Amino acid sequence: MFLWTDSTWRKCRVSEDDAVLAALSGGADSVALLLELLELQRNGLIGGIAAAHLNHGIRGQEADEDEAFVRSLCDSLGIRLIVKRVDVPASAKRSGVSLELAARCERYAFLSEAKTEAGCDVIALGHHRDDQAETVLLHLLRGSGTDGLAGMRLRSGDLIRPLLLTGKDEILAFLAERGQPYRIDSTNLNADATRNRIRLNVMPVLETINPQARKALSDAAFRIAEDADYLGSLADEAFTAVGYDRKKLAALPRPVRLRVLKRMLPYDDCTSADLLRLESLLSGQTGDRATLKNGVVAWLDAFGLRFDRIGSEPFWIPLGEEGTYRLPNGTLTVRTVEKPVLPCGGCDAYIDADRIAGNVFVRSPLPGDRFTPFGMRVSRLLSDYLTDRKIPRFERNVPLICDEEGILFVAGHTIDNRVRIDASTAHIRHYHYEED
Repeated sequence: MFLWTDSTWRKCRVSEDDAVLAALSGGADSVALLLELLELQRNGLIGGIAAAHLNHGIRGQEADEDEAFVRSLCDSLGIRLIVKRVDVPASAKRSGVSLELAARCERYAFLSEAKTEAGCDVIALGHHRDDQAETVLLHLLRGSGTDGLAGMRLRSGDLIRPLLLTGKDEILAFLAERGQPYRIDSTNLNADATRNRIRLNVMPVLETINPQARKALSDAAFRIAEDADYLGSLADEAFTAVGYDRKKLAALPRPVRLRVLKRMLPYDDCTSADLLRLESLLSGQTGDRATLKNGVVAWLDAFGLRFDRIGSEPFWIPLGEEGTYRLPNGTLTVRTVEKPVLPCGGCDAYIDADRIAGNVFVRSPLPGDRFTPFGMRVSRLLSDYLTDRKIPRFERNVPLICDEEGILFVAGHTIDNRVRIDASTAHIRHYHYEED
């Protein structure tokens, strides 16, 4: 009999052909997980098993004994084991984060590497119901919304947690019944770590009110997860429908609006402060901006919400007569064509190839850049041209396709008048810019 039900395993979405990497610390949870995965393999329900163990270098000889234990266990079970040693205390000091966070980051990075090395499809973690209860309390204390209060999921990307509905008492009883030893991590008894304080001090008090407090918190997380998933599906539909239109965004119900804004951010680790800044920006004026984390700036143009990065690095890339080129904020395609496809927008330029002077390259704008916009006879500063077109300054880091005489094409806008095509044009070069 498994520690998890058939229904729980189905929700982990693992097929009979999938190979599973077990995160194996040597503790009770991971050892029970490994034994259950081995049983699944014997029953033909998964394609294979490997295990991965990270020696954090935190507990000295104790950690070395953990490593020796898992090596012996995997040898006895005939399971491949991948081991790595890292100095987490040194990593935490270098990065200026807590030991707990540094260990977590190192662990997940290692598991991802080990999964690739072992040729596995998913990574199985030993998180159980008691861990879920602690996670919900942690997120509640941080003021999380429904996504945070949903806690951990049975499956998140390539991570599965088949023990998530299983209590710690059930795991210990399972191991005792089989006479299977395991290691005890002494750092779990250290009340300095926030999660340990919840486990050692807060949870016992809650259990005086409700002896089933851990199960109640875990059950609440799964109910909240259903609500969060439904709101997420509404946000996906809304994002498709309204895009970056600020008026339509502002009109969305707030729970949906905040989720849409989260999807827009060009990074994953957004904070509630980021979302509140974006939400406030929607009621601003054209040109208003909000500075977010990771060097990202959000700003408003006449149509909607836009994003850029502060201090984008300058670039210079040589171009040939044909080819596709990756630029910092998009892709440029160059082709020789027989005739233009009209009408065309600002992202397409058809120019007289015989009027190109020397080498062609694409670069970032420089102070004092001038060109003669299509249809004009007098050159203008690029900055003045963009100002007249009401292009906010945060959107002015546009790629410039140039030759040895100057600008040929201001990507997204217009070409220089000297390379326009006319009745005498014999050779045409097409530049197409697609912004990310």
